[in-house]
Amino acid sequence: MKQFFCALLTLGLCLLVRAETITVASYNIQLFHKHFVPSTQPIRDPELSQDLRHLYDKENWVVAQTILNSEFNPDIIVIEECCGQEELEKFNDRWLNKAFETVKVFPTNTDHDQHLAMMLKPGFKVVEQKSDYYKEPDSVGNERGARLFARGPSFCLIESPSGYRFWVGVTHQKSKRQENAEQAKWRLREAMRTHEIMKELQKQGPTDVMLLGDMNDEYGYNEFELEAGGDSISTLIGAKDDEFFLATKPLADAGSASFGGFWRTDHRTLIDHIIMTPSLKDQVLEVQVFQKGYAPVASDHYPVYVKIKADPVNK
Repeated sequence: MKQFFCALLTLGLCLLVRAETITVASYNIQLFHKHFVPSTQPIRDPELSQDLRHLYDKENWVVAQTILNSEFNPDIIVIEECCGQEELEKFNDRWLNKAFETVKVFPTNTDHDQHLAMMLKPGFKVVEQKSDYYKEPDSVGNERGARLFARGPSFCLIESPSGYRFWVGVTHQKSKRQENAEQAKWRLREAMRTHEIMKELQKQGPTDVMLLGDMNDEYGYNEFELEAGGDSISTLIGAKDDEFFLATKPLADAGSASFGGFWRTDHRTLIDHIIMTPSLKDQVLEVQVFQKGYAPVASDHYPVYVKIKADPVNK
């Protein structure tokens, strides 16, 4: 009888490990750094300073409430337009009640204090980090100088509580503001190199690699991409033989929007995407744009998330 119960316990533990579900999200928090300006650059007028502090406290509160919403509440979140390291740590401590154990802001080429970041819940850990891609040269050159990437990407090898390991990356491609063919070509060069990086990580292993972020592009050609010679989302996915897939394609097909734009309805579209290597295809459980709660007023972007079923780990 004792052996029977031990066998049942072992089976139960195996099923728990097999059933581990992980939520990974991307969130562009509009001008997040500016939420902290009053604390770092005090304004001389005490009343004005207090009013601004209240305003930024409110903005941080609605962002935090969006992240902590019980219907969202990701295990891993990557952030675009993020604040600095010290500011993000303060945000996690005060507004998120230390919900995340790992808080990382990556180096980028931003000149607007719009960084890339990643936060992980307790039990998840970073095994390896690759965040020096921002130093790579642009073979053509661009309006900012000689470096290829406007801001990203950065990747971390994550180990889940069950021991499952997979790569998670974040990027924020060149903005489409004042779009023209040259900017579209620049974004294409970013996308081409980012796809190569994902293939390099896939080859290094483990083969489960996902990229999330603000791609600043819809799936499919626009007028400038026709002139530039390619669609940046298709370029991120790569050649058919690579078998990478756009996890957010069902959202694009359904006409979902990740850019809400507050009251502006003219640019509502899906520009925040998730691209995955083929080994993840049978692990995707759900992909959604999160628009509930305070999300419509917390940022001009909605969070986009994917739920995956972790591969079982033999321990």
